[in-house]
Amino acid sequence: MLVQVQVKGLASASRLRSFAATKLNVALGRFSHAVQEVSMRLHDINGPERGGVDKLCRVVLRLKDNSVLVIEDLGVNMVEVIDRVADRLHHTVARQLSRLTRVERAGIRQSSLVAAAA
Repeated sequence: MLVQVQVKGLASASRLRSFAATKLNVALGRFSHAVQEVSMRLHDINGPERGGVDKLCRVVLRLKDNSVLVIEDLGVNMVEVIDRVADRLHHTVARQLSRLTRVERAGIRQSSLVAAAA
């Protein structure tokens, strides 16, 4: 699983980068067999001088079946935004993989029924 974290316009970029990489590894650890690559971008939209809800965290995740998941969130505190995105990412990947498993199992059942009928 390839993990990339890019930081733009934020103070203490190296600390945020390591925190974000740790959160991604924890959130996706049990799904690493199905994840091809993850890219997280952290950006202060208005720049460091202006406050407000302008801290953007966007994650693009590519699974090994070439499906792509994109999750983004805005907030005032980048650490809280990273936490929320990592939590949402964990739940979304779990849901996506369970759907793929259900489809594969349903396909196996259907093909075995057709073979039994023939």
